[in-house]
Amino acid sequence: MNMTKKDIIHRCHEKMPVFSKSLIEKALNLLLKEVSLSLNRGEDVKITGFGTWKRVKVKRKNKKGFSVKLKPSRKLLTYLNTSEVGTKIRK
Repeated sequence: MNMTKKDIIHRCHEKMPVFSKSLIEKALNLLLKEVSLSLNRGEDVKITGFGTWKRVKVKRKNKKGFSVKLKPSRKLLTYLNTSEVGTKIRK
């Protein structure tokens, strides 16, 4: 099962009913926008107790065996979770 943004907003509202769903949605959108902007600037994003997002350059070998660097727009995003989050996921 995938968790959507709507699911996150609903769960947050259940745990903190004092905040409206629209306020929680605005806060979540702001957080995701800032993470996205930081990654677009080439910065790593680290949220203590949750994990780290890093941009990595992709390399591949061509037919002749030479290493080829791809254009900067062809970067992959990696996510490294903390051991705390990993333990919770495995349960």
